[in-house]
Amino acid sequence: MSLDTTLSADAVRSSRLAERLLVPAGFVTTAGNAFQITAAAILVFHAEQTTLAVGWLFIAVSIPQVALALLFGKLVDKVDRRMLCVAADLVSAMTAFALPVWLWIGGPANLGSYIANFMLACTAALFMPASNGLIKERIRDERLGKFNSHFEMASNAGMLLASSLAGFLVIWFGATPLFIFNSLTFVVSAVLVYAIGRKPVKAPVAEETTTDSPAPVEAPVHQPIKRLALLYANGNIGLMVANVILTTLILQTFDQGAWMIGVVDALAGVGFIVGAAMYGKVSKRFKGIHLAVLGTLGNLICLAIQPLHYIALMVAIPFAGFCFAQGRIAARTLLMRASPEDRVGRIFGGTQAVGLGLGVGATVVLSTLADATTVPYAFWGLAILQGAIVIGTYFSLAKPLSAQEKKQPAEVLEATAA
Repeated sequence: MSLDTTLSADAVRSSRLAERLLVPAGFVTTAGNAFQITAAAILVFHAEQTTLAVGWLFIAVSIPQVALALLFGKLVDKVDRRMLCVAADLVSAMTAFALPVWLWIGGPANLGSYIANFMLACTAALFMPASNGLIKERIRDERLGKFNSHFEMASNAGMLLASSLAGFLVIWFGATPLFIFNSLTFVVSAVLVYAIGRKPVKAPVAEETTTDSPAPVEAPVHQPIKRLALLYANGNIGLMVANVILTTLILQTFDQGAWMIGVVDALAGVGFIVGAAMYGKVSKRFKGIHLAVLGTLGNLICLAIQPLHYIALMVAIPFAGFCFAQGRIAARTLLMRASPEDRVGRIFGGTQAVGLGLGVGATVVLSTLADATTVPYAFWGLAILQGAIVIGTYFSLAKPLSAQEKKQPAEVLEATAA
């Protein structure tokens, strides 16, 4: 009994340490990536002057993740997830530093941007399922909702803060310093993840729990994993396409400078941070599935308003960020709670592959539509596409989640699938 108590206490301490370190690791990594991709997108647009050219940059980032995420997800479920995250960060640091070296020796900026971001995407295809597997492995299930709100707030705050600064920094200093900064963020992330330490031993605790109360602790046998994954992947589609068409909307349609990209991203960041900070209170009033759907639909309404005028864009985008935070965190928590620990790598790897695969197709189609007509049509097309996915997924989930609700107490259901 004393040994079991000690092991349980070690697991609790490990969970708390992981929470303290994984949140800042997510912040610095996404901040560096945002500096990298925003600066690269500005370079490519000024060189090519088309939406599709920017779209191909994001496609170059997405293709390796579509092709490799599921394969790496299976690897993550078999190998030490912590060390995989550290290895991916260190390889990314070297890759990110190679781009400014390429520019210093006079290499073409377009080619270097495509290749560097493609290579970074290959390591991201490993890091994404590894980091999600590490979260599921180290964070206690009852803490997942709160942790995900903190993690998403930190990660997206880092991304949006860096994106908002990138427009100004490219004007003042050029793109090269941002690429160097991105390399350093990967090193910091690797140090933070390594500091989590080894996974605590907890086999006896699991055995005792199974013996004493097997029925309430076991997750439902038939979890709607694929549909929950589609609900979460829908957010990835929106992020990918919106990043492409928003750049063109500001620089071409509204004929504004790169500074406005910074202002808009800052406003979106404020909305998202407020939304993530309030997620705990909001989630007490709505079920997870309802919050995931309503948050997404609110974001899409704001998305449809944004291309009307640059004033409308700046007014609507903080509300879009708020709504996106609610839908994103709720969908992530639903999927993570429903995923068995020994399969979470392949589940999130597959989800990433599906989301980015659909995002690649949507980016090509909607970028082509924007170049053939006007950019606002691409925004409205994206809203219709994502709306159809979230509404269709909700109705397909209503029956299985309702059946689970009848079979289980509300507290158990909330801790597993909802």
